[in-house]
Amino acid sequence: MKNKLPNFLIVGAAKSGTSSLHNYLNQHHQVFMPSYNKEGMKVKEPRFLIKDLVQHRLHNGIWTFEEYQSLFDDVKDEKAIGESTVLYLYYYKHAINNMKKYLSEDVKIIIMLRNPADRAYSAFHHVSRGLKENNSFEKSLEIEKGRMEREENLTPMVMYKEMGMYYEMVKAYTESFKNIHIIFYEDFRDNIQSEMNKIYNYLGVSNNVKMDFIAKHNVGGKKWKNEKMKHVFMKDNPMKSILKSVLPEKFRKGMRNKLINASTNKILSMKEETREYLNDYFKQDVKKLSELLNKDLNHWIK
Repeated sequence: MKNKLPNFLIVGAAKSGTSSLHNYLNQHHQVFMPSYNKEGMKVKEPRFLIKDLVQHRLHNGIWTFEEYQSLFDDVKDEKAIGESTVLYLYYYKHAINNMKKYLSEDVKIIIMLRNPADRAYSAFHHVSRGLKENNSFEKSLEIEKGRMEREENLTPMVMYKEMGMYYEMVKAYTESFKNIHIIFYEDFRDNIQSEMNKIYNYLGVSNNVKMDFIAKHNVGGKKWKNEKMKHVFMKDNPMKSILKSVLPEKFRKGMRNKLINASTNKILSMKEETREYLNDYFKQDVKKLSELLNKDLNHWIK
């Protein structure tokens, strides 16, 4: 293992609790995980190990090895050094090659898995909060195939179905690394202290620590009432620049949060026929994953 580089990685899946895990681990005195670089840019997901595939699609990221190394300059004597990039699971072939190239074959891998239909629906609403997704969930599922090729600047997160086809991804990681720890979203949500203790043991750090498990991170749950309001909040405009220059940051954020709350509705449950379609779509993949992991996952597709 190269000095001051990750000895563990949280590789995904997206919308499966990885942000909460990152933030919980970052409270541990024996764990180092970068959240911001020296310029103040958010780098919770460096994406460096898949840079060739996503650099032209995503605004934030660490695109050189020198920058990547610098994220860990402040490592002191922490036992566990890590980073969390959820797209490492989806782009597993490229990521695995670069993990071995830049890190080590001994790097520990944490994979978080969630019911693929629920994960897809959560990812859809996550992307819909921005300007990249203006379709209904059902329409997005219908047009998914070939969408990335048709839209060069589109985020990979729109691959709602394909990102839930876990079997080949997980199989590749289990065949490439000897240190794999898999967490299931439902267990993490319902038995967080127990699951965190397992993670502490896996990483070789003390489990005699106090954590703030109350705060949730990167939580969805709301959607815009209409496209006009979404564009008002998400797009840059002269009025925003003026307000930014004259109003205190705390006041601006408070006002923005109130306006966003007034402009969004609570997300409704997935349509039953859509869930049935997705359960059927994921059925065979879930069965193979169950066999691979020796864990009954049939409740995901019922």
